[in-house]
Amino acid sequence: MGLSVTRTGNTFVAEIGGVDLAQPLDEATVEAIRQAWWDNSILVFRGQNLTQEQHVAFSGHFGELQGHTVKDWLLPTHPEILVLSNRGRGGVKPLENGGAYWHSDITYQAVPPMGSILYGLTVPPEGGDTLYADMHAAYEALDEETKALIADRVAIHNYKHRYLLMAEGGRRPDPTPEQLAEWQDVEHPVVLVHPESGRKCLFVNEGFTVSIKGLEKEESDALLQRLCAHSVKPQFVYAHKWRPGDIVMWDNRSTMHCATPYDAEKYERTMHRTTIKGITGQRAAAA
Repeated sequence: MGLSVTRTGNTFVAEIGGVDLAQPLDEATVEAIRQAWWDNSILVFRGQNLTQEQHVAFSGHFGELQGHTVKDWLLPTHPEILVLSNRGRGGVKPLENGGAYWHSDITYQAVPPMGSILYGLTVPPEGGDTLYADMHAAYEALDEETKALIADRVAIHNYKHRYLLMAEGGRRPDPTPEQLAEWQDVEHPVVLVHPESGRKCLFVNEGFTVSIKGLEKEESDALLQRLCAHSVKPQFVYAHKWRPGDIVMWDNRSTMHCATPYDAEKYERTMHRTTIKGITGQRAAAA
């Protein structure tokens, strides 16, 4: 059976069938997956069984991989893999429910990731879903007045504020001086042009976008709150209910995501994530 691409209803998600990601992939298969990724924003592969080496090898077809700034959750044997495990599997510190707020990954870096590939090893039978928001559709549904208001705006992103809030609550280890020095303000357009599809999308998120440049704090906060609330309306959101062996591959530039609650004392949730480096020259959208 050859590779198949099946759109999940009227969404930005497609399920890919007919491919075993544990096997070497020829260039035609890689290109078909890549094109499906650009045509959608999220790809789902069911029933996979990958070693850590195979996960890294598959991810490497789509670009250079990067680790995370918090080293406590990187797999010691494969630092390209971020371990999300409430049981601390793989020799990393336990992480009960990382990313339980709306965000795009690592937008607090000057060049944010292109995308991420998350592999579900052990998942709860209830709860622990991941929600994804379509930032293309969210932008397109804005009224013309709001589109004009944000057309040339630049947003400030930083990890420090979010991390310190979680550290104060005991959900993160205290940051090191090196981490604090690394987490500086970076600027990204509020509306960007996707480099592959050419479509416009919102590029702000609840997790790491701290302000909109040139606006007073009250006005900036209100606008960010409005844009983020708009982006996660039900018509823009897909809920992925994990099964063991699922792999979800998302475009970090055109989606946000959020982990949902589960009973962490009763159930284990262990997942491995690789992250694909972004490309420079991210373009703001023209008015």
